[in-house]
Amino acid sequence: MLINDQNGWIELETFDTTLYKGMLLEELQQTAFYKEKYYNMRDVTTGYFWYCFNTIEVQGYQVYFQLCFWRDQLHSIHMNTSENGDAKDWKDWSEEKEMQVFYRNNRFLSLILGTAPTRKEKTPYPRCLFRFSWGEVWSVYDPRSASSMMGIHYKEEEDKI
Repeated sequence: MLINDQNGWIELETFDTTLYKGMLLEELQQTAFYKEKYYNMRDVTTGYFWYCFNTIEVQGYQVYFQLCFWRDQLHSIHMNTSENGDAKDWKDWSEEKEMQVFYRNNRFLSLILGTAPTRKEKTPYPRCLFRFSWGEVWSVYDPRSASSMMGIHYKEEEDKI
């Protein structure tokens, strides 16, 4: 997988699939990625739909995706790295373990983007940002949800002016 630093597109070469803001759901459903890795959809009843995918291997990391569609167009992308030692339930969860996921996500993003974060913050919660003209790639540990996640947020068209 390669996140193109010029436009934020994700190239999933193994599946001959490119994910990009505005991609139509119908287009995604025709891809090998969708056909092989799709496992669930959540309708949050606001016009947004989340499509969830099983893990794929990317440069030695196991990575899974959650694609957010606004009606029938790709709006944003969430992803996470996964390892066998990660907490599987609340009995196994600890903040220390979850912070290790956060640090692993940061290493993964630095590797695939080929650069260090543009900005690191500790408050109100730990996060790293990689800023680009088209949007940002982010990684966060959110203590309110007791989880770590990373993703891509694309600027709205009017924000680019």
